[in-house]
Amino acid sequence: MDIARIEEIIEVLEHSTVCELSMRKGSFTVTAKKGTRIAQASAPISVTGADSAQVVAESVEQRHFVVAPMVGIFHFSEGIKKGSHVKEGQVVGAIESMKLLNDVKSDVSGKVVEVLVEDEVPVEYGQPLFRLEPEVKQ
Repeated sequence: MDIARIEEIIEVLEHSTVCELSMRKGSFTVTAKKGTRIAQASAPISVTGADSAQVVAESVEQRHFVVAPMVGIFHFSEGIKKGSHVKEGQVVGAIESMKLLNDVKSDVSGKVVEVLVEDEVPVEYGQPLFRLEPEVKQ
């Protein structure tokens, strides 16, 4: 199994609703999971990426995420976008599950620095929805 085939497996996983995908060819097995950056394989492989260096460079304070509290279809609240300021407890969206809308609230006050999902797309439990830059408490 070559790197191009592994990249194809990752691409299929990224655009599907499944959380994990495994493929076996002979004695070689590759398992990829959404939301993780670790690849598990029965033979060693090398993974490089520019964004992995960026993640390491960010300070812990700048990596606060609002995550999905359940599985369902995510809907943005009006006015929530990159650059928006949110307060602790503010509703930033809703997840539609079993024909009910369940509020998604920010657990900190801060600025939305990255929107990680699109409106009206399926989300998984624990999936990051927004990255916030928390306000510095004085």
